[in-house]
Amino acid sequence: MKAKDLPVIYISAELAQRTAEFLDSFARYRPSEGVVYWFGIEDTKTAVVTTLVIPNADTTAGSIRTSPEVNAEALSVIVNTPLVYLGQAHSHPSHDVRHSCFDDEQTFARFDGAISVVVPWFGRYGLNLGECGVYRHLNGGFREVTDINRHVRLVPGSRDFRTRNQ
Repeated sequence: MKAKDLPVIYISAELAQRTAEFLDSFARYRPSEGVVYWFGIEDTKTAVVTTLVIPNADTTAGSIRTSPEVNAEALSVIVNTPLVYLGQAHSHPSHDVRHSCFDDEQTFARFDGAISVVVPWFGRYGLNLGECGVYRHLNGGFREVTDINRHVRLVPGSRDFRTRNQ
């Protein structure tokens, strides 16, 4: 599979913000990376994140582990729905958003097309795609993508066009 054949993943600004808040919540009491699974609707050209699932992960300041039982529990959310697992966002403790060897080997989303977004500073400052590392799983491994807009895009979740003088 080639990167150009993968669907673009759309996520609303509100769900991106909630993702960052959930990531930051892992570090609330001690420095810890966090993880949020992204589920949604997918066809051949597009995918839309609709649902965030926070697994009961074992986390440290430098790693995340999820067991098969934890991942099965997360997947149970989509049983008997049209939703599919699209990938994940996880946080790192600093500005360094490179996928580590541990990330490559331990990330639950290890299937062709899965997205992995690495959010800096434990997600504390939101999810700004320009500051994140964005990776797609292709041909058995994660590859960093340079054309982020070709792989994941933020879209508005709501817009209020009422005049302010009402």
